[in-house]
Amino acid sequence: MKREKRETTESTYNNYSIMTDKERGLSCNSEILREIERQFDYAEESKSKIFFMRLDVRIPDGMYIDNNKTFRDFQANFIKNLSRQGLKPQYIAVREQSKEKHQHYHVALFLDGQKTQSIHNHIQTAERLWDSALGLEPRENGYGLIDDCTTSRTGEKQINGVMLRPDDPEMEKKKDDCFRRASYLAKTTTKGNAPKYQREVFASRIPK
Repeated sequence: MKREKRETTESTYNNYSIMTDKERGLSCNSEILREIERQFDYAEESKSKIFFMRLDVRIPDGMYIDNNKTFRDFQANFIKNLSRQGLKPQYIAVREQSKEKHQHYHVALFLDGQKTQSIHNHIQTAERLWDSALGLEPRENGYGLIDDCTTSRTGEKQINGVMLRPDDPEMEKKKDDCFRRASYLAKTTTKGNAPKYQREVFASRIPK
């Protein structure tokens, strides 16, 4: 039975654009949107420049995992790696699962823009660590299980990796676009199908 969620089909959330469509009944989870906003707010407080990026984490065909432990272990190692580089990482991640397919995960990252400006190395690191978490033999170009989100669902090229700087005249426009991209994590379709007691939302702790 699908878990009850607080949903919105409005086109904005606290004045940020979000991925909804009232006519088609496509909604976002308000609690996830609230967490995205919290991460954005803290990133602005703790970083003079923010580098925002997305990635998707997939499981190989034929491999079945019924819990989140593998992903949690991967994410802990990935964040530890980013922290060692002084990137002050924050994240929000969600588990999605249709009734027909096993789970996959969407991740949004907020990094210190003073120390990074490209997604390339971070995607490669994620690929290596995820392959290892799954117990796959090392392979030069990996297994393609980390999607770098540079291609839209319709096959069009899209930018991933946006620098948010307070002195940028387009800062608010870029932040709104990043929030809209992050709101993809809040879409309500393919949620509510996780096994009992398996979490669907993961996020960095924000100091009180």
